[in-house]
Amino acid sequence: MGYLDQIYTEAHKDRDHGDYPFSLGVEVTNHCNLRCPMCPRETAARGFDNIDPELFKKIADETAGRDRVLFLPSGMGESFINPRFRELLAYSRDAGVKLTMLVTNGTYLNEKNIHALIDAQVTFVNISLDGTVKEVYEKIRVNADFDQVIANVKNFFRIRKERGSTLPYIILRMIKMDETADDVDAFQDYWEPFLEEHDEVAFSAYQTWNNSVEDRRVGEPQGLAEAAEIERREGKLPPCRMIYKTMQVYHDGSTSLCCYDYDCTMNIGNAKERSIAELWVGEKAQHYRRLHEEGRMDEIPICRGCQEYIP
Repeated sequence: MGYLDQIYTEAHKDRDHGDYPFSLGVEVTNHCNLRCPMCPRETAARGFDNIDPELFKKIADETAGRDRVLFLPSGMGESFINPRFRELLAYSRDAGVKLTMLVTNGTYLNEKNIHALIDAQVTFVNISLDGTVKEVYEKIRVNADFDQVIANVKNFFRIRKERGSTLPYIILRMIKMDETADDVDAFQDYWEPFLEEHDEVAFSAYQTWNNSVEDRRVGEPQGLAEAAEIERREGKLPPCRMIYKTMQVYHDGSTSLCCYDYDCTMNIGNAKERSIAELWVGEKAQHYRRLHEEGRMDEIPICRGCQEYIP
């Protein structure tokens, strides 16, 4: 189990929501340079924009000093497209945000941006790669140049070593789907020699975003299999752990309890108007948790038939 998985496992061991989300996503932008078939961003009705820098800073200030909060300056876009993203990374560092993870498609990892990630001492950089075969990768990551992205990642390892930094820890992640399932071993073998302590090669199950994209999964998701067994044994499903651990803030300040709620249909309030702590324990958030606890999650459209349910 990798270091990040250990953090997630510890955080999700119970359904105690506490006074603040464990995982706090902040959508720096929902603009993206790629058009991936597994991404629902273009079907959302939220419009496209960059976050107000003052809103980002407000949330970073509220999160500062919290040891058990994973701060993700990411959403339904590629964060480096926001022209002020390097500035915002530096701000979160100076504000005292403890644990940060960026999710990126790797296309913007030029030397300037790599140095910005190291300067900001981002804890994890999760790079979505999807395989070792150029033709397959470029079919999935539409508009990306496989050779350039591979060169970017290798430069990241090189520059981090030259600067004598242990951070960011680099996670090279491949989505297991119909076109990449046979490439798992090759992907692991290719990147293994580059890894330092706490770096890792990781594999994710294909997500349907509540059935909003074509289902290209390989095998039944573990969560659904576990849920079926629990329902057979107990007669009802337990609440999904996501709504006790996760908050996503979108570029306009709207918030949801689930990062799979890409169109923010389960809106619990706006971070421009209230603090993250207030929203997290507020009446709207508690309403959705009660519906889950009472076995009424089907009353929440985004939860009804969700393939990403985590019991």
